[in-house]
Amino acid sequence: MTYFLLLLFLASPQVTASHYLSTALVPPRQVPITVRIDFGPAGKPTIDREIQIPERATPKQALKEIFPVTEGAACCDPAEVKGIDGVTVDPMANRWWRLKINGTTKNASPHKSRLKAGDRMEWEYFEDLQ
Repeated sequence: MTYFLLLLFLASPQVTASHYLSTALVPPRQVPITVRIDFGPAGKPTIDREIQIPERATPKQALKEIFPVTEGAACCDPAEVKGIDGVTVDPMANRWWRLKINGTTKNASPHKSRLKAGDRMEWEYFEDLQ
């Protein structure tokens, strides 16, 4: 019975040598995106540039191509972006990082969204005056 299960596993289409070789040997395609990082009240100059990232990278992965990123629960999730290039969220001063993809915050998750060629990723450090 054990040999039968092993044979069945090895014969399955998901477990082929060519699948593993092609996955390991072919790096993901690089695609261009536009990045804007507005440090707002932190006083650092705004960054605007085009970069190449692996296709389907997350905004957090793309951000790490440019600046050091501090991760941690700024609000709710330990995978959030808590700081960019030393500028961290400050709940006492009500300062936060906001992500926009193609001009909208709707469904813009730093660690769940996937970027594609031509996307515009914007990070804005802002003070919530409400």
